[in-house]
Amino acid sequence: MGKLTGLKPERVFYYFEELTKIPRCSYNEKAVSDYLKSLGEKLGLETIQDESLNIIMKKPASQGYENSEGIVIQSHMDMVCEKEEGSNHNFKCDPLEIFVEGDLIKANKTTLGGDDGIGVAMGLALMEDDDLKHPKMELVVTVEEEVKMTGAFNLSDKILEGRKLINIDSDEEGILTMGSAGGEAIDINLPLNFKEVENSINYKIDISGLLGGHSGMEIANGKGNAIRILSEVLDEIYKKVEFKLVGVSGGTKDNAIPREANGIISIDDFNENILLENLENIKNIVKENNKNIEGDLNINIEKVNKSTKAMSKKNTEDILYLLKNIHIGPFTMIPGNEKIVESSANLALVKTGEEIFSIRISERSSSPKSMEKLRNTIIEVANKTDAKLTTGDNYPAWEYKPVSELRETAVKVYKELFNKDLVTTVIHAGLECGILNEKYPDMDIISVGPNMRFIHTPNEELSISSTERVYEFVRKLIEESK
Repeated sequence: MGKLTGLKPERVFYYFEELTKIPRCSYNEKAVSDYLKSLGEKLGLETIQDESLNIIMKKPASQGYENSEGIVIQSHMDMVCEKEEGSNHNFKCDPLEIFVEGDLIKANKTTLGGDDGIGVAMGLALMEDDDLKHPKMELVVTVEEEVKMTGAFNLSDKILEGRKLINIDSDEEGILTMGSAGGEAIDINLPLNFKEVENSINYKIDISGLLGGHSGMEIANGKGNAIRILSEVLDEIYKKVEFKLVGVSGGTKDNAIPREANGIISIDDFNENILLENLENIKNIVKENNKNIEGDLNINIEKVNKSTKAMSKKNTEDILYLLKNIHIGPFTMIPGNEKIVESSANLALVKTGEEIFSIRISERSSSPKSMEKLRNTIIEVANKTDAKLTTGDNYPAWEYKPVSELRETAVKVYKELFNKDLVTTVIHAGLECGILNEKYPDMDIISVGPNMRFIHTPNEELSISSTERVYEFVRKLIEESK
């Protein structure tokens, strides 16, 4: 008996549980791609595994639908792999430990992979359903969506025949997504100059207890950025006693708001008493400044074993300046709709190497002009230090189209099924729809999905009842596309 046996729709949750057994972090998708290829062949479907490991399945139209425009179902097979501190889970080989709690499916101290395992599971259930009346159907499952959208970028622009596409990679029921932000990564690298230190003492600052979250969808939700909070602590300490940095690290993924960060400082031993006298006040100041963030902010400062080397004063001050002044969070809101973020930046990753201190920022925007303006503010900050800045990993925005036959059908079907209005919106997150729309400009695209919360964190949860309703909606939408 599986953990999800008995849940409805049965085949959706069967496939979802099967996917949780296969390790599928981004860049480690060979096993899940092979599973999908084998499954498609067992179902008797034309199945293609391309060079990038994307999977494309094709199913002929039902009787009476032969002349209808084809439907493409699209999702991605990789997941963000995050776990709680102290978890022994090995994402390279261990199946996820999933469990049911009321209406929710969760995982034990790890991400669940609902993003986008549930989209894949729905697609598989639809492709095997011989009772479903449908036009020609194609299922596309891509790789590396969570990192560089490599699968979508490498997908052939000639392989798909359908011109209506339902992306199942949204996370709120009743919301029909019709546009999404584009984005890019900004990398800042600062050359380091370590020097021998004498008569010094090292202290470590740990930031923990934050909830983290999706760096696009939850960037305005008060999650708190552990790296920025660490910089606030370091800045307050530097006001009281000069120190040299030994190292700073934080964050795990560029598409997740960092939950934890730490730094080690080296101070002259005769200044230790000044530091100790001010520690509690420093903690209180930073906690007061961050009193409205979600989670239970924990700031731990303790003496650690002394190292013999520390960064130069210039390195230290450059890093403090960068971490304090790089813009994070929302930058501009959608004109006329101040509730939707237009552009934002996530200070995602910092790492101290032997020769380089590196920073990665995830920048998103649905407006090219706003993205350029935000990028220029970050460039201006970096230029005031010895750091070098580069950009890359760009992906396009998915622009809202005022005319959409698929949207009109979706709105009608949703109202008929649930007597509720389907809300259409543009989201502040990257979807592969933008890339697919560039490859197939005449394709009519929508994005839907069931209720999920805390995605990209170990608290991720998926609603069972919402999954059932969204699957019913997508199934009916396909039948109505005659």
